[in-house]
Amino acid sequence: MEIIRELFVLDFPVFIITAFIIISSVIFIYETIGRFSKIIGRPVKWVRNKENDHKLLINTIEEVTELKKQHEESVTQSIKHDTAIKNDLQRLTEMFIDKQIDDMRYEILDFASSLSNGRDFSKEQFDHILQIYQKYEKTLEENHMSNGQVRMSMEVIDDIYKEKLKNGFNTEM
Repeated sequence: MEIIRELFVLDFPVFIITAFIIISSVIFIYETIGRFSKIIGRPVKWVRNKENDHKLLINTIEEVTELKKQHEESVTQSIKHDTAIKNDLQRLTEMFIDKQIDDMRYEILDFASSLSNGRDFSKEQFDHILQIYQKYEKTLEENHMSNGQVRMSMEVIDDIYKEKLKNGFNTEM
């Protein structure tokens, strides 16, 4: 109990100031030894460790910076490649649509030409050409294109088709 009473009698401001002075002195001595050992070229182990840690931190920062640059370059290249692929795909799509339109146009025009030259066709062949024409018109509409010479050929086909519906199809082939 006596010890506890003496503890309460202790002057705390003096104790705190004394502790502060002791801690400051230890830090000062620590720093002085570190700087002195560095000056003479024989740093103590804890100074070397501190310097090694600092060098490691600097190297890590440099490597992270380099990785960030590489990542940004990779992203830029990826965007360029994506754009090129998108453009190529668009070009291929347009080429495919043009080919599809040309094929349908040729089939319709060839059919109309053969009809005009007197060739006989079955009802199924007429129905097929009418379906091709519907696909042709739909493809043109979807791609904001217009119909020219095929419309006139379809009028010829339609007139002959109506006539064949009235008079019957020649089934001799």
